[in-house]
Amino acid sequence: MKLVIVGGAPGKLGGVEAFCARAIEALAQNGITDVKHIPSGTAFLTLAGLPGLFRGLVKLVGTLRERADCVWLQYVNLPDLLYLLLAKSLGMTVMVTPHLGSNWRSQSNPFLRALSGLVLRLADRFALISKTQELELNLPSNVPRSAIRNFLPPAILTDAGIDHLPSQTEGPLRLVHAGRLSAGKGTFLFLEVCHALAQRNVAFDAKIAGDTDKETFEQIHQLIARYSLDSRIKVLGRIPDNHLLSLLEKSDVLVHLSKIDSYPLIVLECIAFGTFPVCMELAGARDMVDTYTGKIVSQADPVSEASAFLGSASVEDLRRITALAARSVRRDYHWDECVRLVRTALEQTIAPAD
Repeated sequence: MKLVIVGGAPGKLGGVEAFCARAIEALAQNGITDVKHIPSGTAFLTLAGLPGLFRGLVKLVGTLRERADCVWLQYVNLPDLLYLLLAKSLGMTVMVTPHLGSNWRSQSNPFLRALSGLVLRLADRFALISKTQELELNLPSNVPRSAIRNFLPPAILTDAGIDHLPSQTEGPLRLVHAGRLSAGKGTFLFLEVCHALAQRNVAFDAKIAGDTDKETFEQIHQLIARYSLDSRIKVLGRIPDNHLLSLLEKSDVLVHLSKIDSYPLIVLECIAFGTFPVCMELAGARDMVDTYTGKIVSQADPVSEASAFLGSASVEDLRRITALAARSVRRDYHWDECVRLVRTALEQTIAPAD
């Protein structure tokens, strides 16, 4: 099987980039080695980024010589659909995996939502990482579906450390917030939760891990100083993946009050390491919590609800509950199982049943 994966952006390390890298590695481990990756270059697209988009489109045209069996497009935003239009105009078979949610502009804007739905009718198959995507996205009914799963870091799936409860269940509540830091990802809501906990005299320490622009970093530090939380919150910036996983393992609770994540990978990662997640009410996060464990807070008053829950929570109970859920996550997201689902979806795309 010859496969072309389109998605992600050079120099940007986010969920889609990680998905592509891990998918390629997992496929290779299971015998699918003829895989070409083309970064789409559409993340946070500006005029300065247009050359990267055009280079990706040209590379897709260049794959015609290789006669790929399928193009697997990672759909994050409207510009990504240019690859779908080009591939279908060249006679290619295309499987599309969405990585966006209902609050993204291409779905919240009625015109862009209708336009994306029109273009997506050209796809040969959707490979959905969550059943909740049917509820959030404008996915044309004429296109067949397959269910696949996200690719978690291999260190999570092979580490047996979660098979026993961590010994540290005393001391301050250990909180973590991780991802691309922004208002949409819930970074400032996390700081508000920390402020509310301090007002409740709850003992805690918190760490913030992730990259962002200079202005957002300044706003984060300004808010920490305003709330006099310098001794309780440490801003780590971007850290390597192995350090992030270690941070999750050593934390009690992940506070992920994102308003935009369709199916937040960080939530699965934290559960797999025995860290309890507190999430905003969104379809994907709700599905994870209902399936495994966690706490959902409303979009109307997330800070009060999260701080009230954390202020009365038993760390030992949270750890015990999440340790049980961790085994289920690691089983369900084992790379062999993920590749089996992807392989089936690809085969159904390349040679659909009558």
